Amino acid sequence: MHDPTRFADPGLVLSELATHFVVHCPKCAGRALINPINDKSPRTFRLTCTACFHVEMPGHWYGAMTAFVSVKCRECHAPLQRSAPWDGRWKQLAMHCDQCGDDCLYDAQLYQQSMYEGHMTDSVFGLPLWLQKDFRGNLLWAFNYEHLTLLRQYIGAKLRERGVSPRTSLRKNSAMLSRLPAFKTKAANREALLKLIAQLEIL
Repeated sequence: MHDPTRFADPGLVLSELATHFVVHCPKCAGRALINPINDKSPRTFRLTCTACFHVEMPGHWYGAMTAFVSVKCRECHAPLQRSAPWDGRWKQLAMHCDQCGDDCLYDAQLYQQSMYEGHMTDSVFGLPLWLQKDFRGNLLWAFNYEHLTLLRQYIGAKLRERGVSPRTSLRKNSAMLSRLPAFKTKAANREALLKLIAQLEIL
């Protein structure tokens, strides 16, 4: 029989929970599901909205991106670095060299960001996660309902065990639960967090 006051860390890393996502639909903002449609690597995903029935395959990134340049000056070869939010209209950054005064545009590398306008997003489309709410200035979020259940079990337990098997003992320092922010681990927040999770579970 499961004891809700006791939790044994399964040793999962965050990427192992990111197998599917519940997000806001890009068309109607209703609840949409992002699920894999094959088991190959890399996986192919498909978005399906449960409200307006919009279907979309990966290809458009809705979230935030950062442009980054790390080069040597074309004139004096001094190291140059710069990053800036990317607005989707350019792929170069203007760089000024303080050593020789040269100004030039350099091709930038683009990196997808996990946060957009204060919300966590999925890693396929960059859409806001459905399961997230503010908790006293901190963000409580989950990729999917299974992820949310794991958080509820952990937060609700008074006894939390780590590294209870050879597999988890090898990974205990990289496990998702060992890296949770402090507001999720404080006993003083337990009841309020469980109430918030209960609200998310019925969305």
